[in-house]
Amino acid sequence: HKGNVLYNFARARKALAKGGTVIAVEGYMDVIALAQAGFENVVAPLGTALTENQLELLWRMAPEPMLCFDGDKAGLKAAWRAADMALPSVQAGRSARFALLPEGKDPDDLVKAEGPDAFRRVLAEARPLVDLLWMRETAGGVFDTPERRAELEKTLRELTSRIRDESLRYHYQQEMRERVLSFFGSQRSGRQGRQDWKQGQGKTAAPGGQFAKGGGGRIAITESLGQSALVKRGGEGMSVREATIIVALINHPALIDENFAHIEFLDLANSDLRRLHAAILDAMAHDMANDRQAVIATIERAGCAEIWERAVGLIRRMRQWPALETAALEDARDAFSQALHLQRSARTLHKELKQAEAALATDPTDENYRHLIEIQAQFQDVQATEALIEGFGVSSGRAGRA
Repeated sequence: HKGNVLYNFARARKALAKGGTVIAVEGYMDVIALAQAGFENVVAPLGTALTENQLELLWRMAPEPMLCFDGDKAGLKAAWRAADMALPSVQAGRSARFALLPEGKDPDDLVKAEGPDAFRRVLAEARPLVDLLWMRETAGGVFDTPERRAELEKTLRELTSRIRDESLRYHYQQEMRERVLSFFGSQRSGRQGRQDWKQGQGKTAAPGGQFAKGGGGRIAITESLGQSALVKRGGEGMSVREATIIVALINHPALIDENFAHIEFLDLANSDLRRLHAAILDAMAHDMANDRQAVIATIERAGCAEIWERAVGLIRRMRQWPALETAALEDARDAFSQALHLQRSARTLHKELKQAEAALATDPTDENYRHLIEIQAQFQDVQATEALIEGFGVSSGRAGRA
């Protein structure tokens, strides 16, 4: 019955009362060595590979056990196998992290040669399950043709379809789509960027083959980024992302109380939506932000009724139904959280882009150019994520109407 038990299970479970998570290593001699080094929360199979029953034991001990594997080919194969075994059963609050030791090392070797801190560093660099799966499918791969890219996407779809929990399966599929878009976008940007840099050697190069003209040497950004809501200035356009944040807050005032710290310092590009934001803050200041009609009354007193109608109209046109009054609070909360995360990322990247442009304009080195390309790739990632969310809203709205 070796596959049904874990070495040091009882002692490790008792040690978890002090905090932390359980650590699973490959061999019981590693458990002994780590216990001598001060790690009491460690278990191991008894001479077999990790089994499903043992994984269930680990989940009974902690929601996110740490699976630690030796730094050789056999250890890596064991990590892949454990990831495949865990995937169908993961759910919210139930996953695993993977710690990979330096090549040729096991925990016993590591703590004896370099001490307990070396093992702590390995644990600190542990990867979540989604990272391990992505690394396995992309490491060393060449995706230079549509067929190879399609094959990768098919493999990732098949992987994520194994997750039994419907909600988590959706989030994994979304995560993999975002990674694919970012990965292929970065590859294209990198190839194009290197070519443009060589063609424009000695000039102030701009991404996409453009070169700065006038303006004190300011670097031009790519046309697609220039059109993006991420970098538009002032109130020249109301982005769906920003409108979703404001409309969801007003229609579902419970979100105002839940996200007070974020709302107070919300950074919006659109000047009209900033006026609605100011009205929300005014309602908060007068203890009226817990009622939708009271918030709308504050908006009307501020002379912003027409802005509010335009914002709601945009949300309706783009079928972002979770932000509307009729949506359930849980759906509104999810939509708001997604939009807020994208908004904070976009505003941060906007500032970083300006800094990267300035750095390259004054010092056109390879390093500064690579940094600008990286920032652009992150912009494209946020754009792609936002497009997916907006597309999902439109398709869901059409399906609901049908």
